[in-house]
Amino acid sequence: MYSVKLSSYYRLYSFSDYQSMRTALPYMQHVVLAKALSDVQNAEARRFVQRITGKGYKNYLEPLGSEQALYSATRSLITALQLLYKSNGYSARYIVIERG
Repeated sequence: MYSVKLSSYYRLYSFSDYQSMRTALPYMQHVVLAKALSDVQNAEARRFVQRITGKGYKNYLEPLGSEQALYSATRSLITALQLLYKSNGYSARYIVIERG
């Protein structure tokens, strides 16, 4: 199962359907968010994505030393999902964020 480290505390997993997400949940230790991607609000995403002081939120597709930052936490989460798409090859309809 592929994942992206959102910050030092949170890890993002994506699933193509509801059943595969439900099957994986018992194997995760500290799930803090499990829902359809379309239901995630900016305020929720803000809690989990990495913030760059004075610039905005991390663009997960850019190298860490890059100066490019995003203004929206939701857009930052989407770049993390795009990075996951490159790894697993299927689109994310459901996401799980685990604290760990």
